[in-house]
Amino acid sequence: MKTVSIYLRSVRTEKGGQLSLFDSNRNSGIDDLETLVAPGSMVIWKPDCLSSIKAITAIRAKSENNALFGNKPVKRRFCKGFYLLIPKDIKEGREAYAIDYVTCDGEKKSIDPYIKIKPPQP
Repeated sequence: MKTVSIYLRSVRTEKGGQLSLFDSNRNSGIDDLETLVAPGSMVIWKPDCLSSIKAITAIRAKSENNALFGNKPVKRRFCKGFYLLIPKDIKEGREAYAIDYVTCDGEKKSIDPYIKIKPPQP
């Protein structure tokens, strides 16, 4: 099973407080990220070591008909973050989801990146 980690960091830009995201596939973005995963993979969301994030409060589907989040993301024990097992039989596609978090300043924020399911490799 392949594991893809998504790291989060609260940053200040000219637009104010935003979320810097980067994943173990070497993709990155500010307030937006498209992470490529294979069916049967595990996705882990966690704050970067210098994140300025007090807590990730939820990882949730943006729509009710979201096949990817049929299994709800699970809060990781003894650490800040969540994980999700991607079903092995999921079809190729792109799913929007939300990350809700609290900064060390106590500010509650939410952003909506994407997970893209790639076709299974033969």
